[in-house]
Amino acid sequence: MSKIEDEIKNLVEKLGYDFVGMELVHEHGRMILRIYINTAGGINIKDCEIVSRRVGKLLDAKEELFGGRYYLEVSSPGLDAPLFYLKDYKNYKGKTVRIKTHDPIGSRRNFKGKIVDVLSNNDIQLLLEDDTYILIPFKNISKARLVPENNDDK
Repeated sequence: MSKIEDEIKNLVEKLGYDFVGMELVHEHGRMILRIYINTAGGINIKDCEIVSRRVGKLLDAKEELFGGRYYLEVSSPGLDAPLFYLKDYKNYKGKTVRIKTHDPIGSRRNFKGKIVDVLSNNDIQLLLEDDTYILIPFKNISKARLVPENNDDK
């Protein structure tokens, strides 16, 4: 974890929230820093405002980080929560995820399946929709999100 990510995580946790993760993305010509927070009782707009103000002050003191203008977004992870860390895959064993890889595995870079296990070498074992298994090295994952469960199936 980078130094600034550590600082943001510590600040979010001091405010009483869980730090889910963060990502820096370019969308529509804008640089956006997205920070995901959570609590056992859920997140509301006021929570996001509190964290946004405090993180904004922290980042304003470190202007050189982004080399110019950026937008700060703070939100709950939502039903399709992003997975950032190895612990996330362990916590969501049995859940369905969509994973995009940096490098192709076979001829594919996009996968959807249930997390079966996280192996000691940090490979994520998925059971794909066609009932085959695949191992995806954690370091090859560029993006991963939970697939919201369809309650109609229960």
